[in-house]
Amino acid sequence: MNGPVLKHGDEVDQLITEHNGDVHAAIGTLLSERDFLMKELQYASIAMGHGFARGWRPKTFTPWD
Repeated sequence: MNGPVLKHGDEVDQLITEHNGDVHAAIGTLLSERDFLMKELQYASIAMGHGFARGWRPKTFTPWD
């Protein structure tokens, strides 16, 4: 069985172009944005009332911690 087909080729090319072909810089930007979004998720989870989500809290993924 084949895996899912990713249709993000244009976005990947655009991101690399925005970083003048530097793939490492593009990946660094993505990791930085991921870290920012993880912090935002943590803040939202703190601000969210317990009853609002019936006790559900998002799982955070921090493989380097």
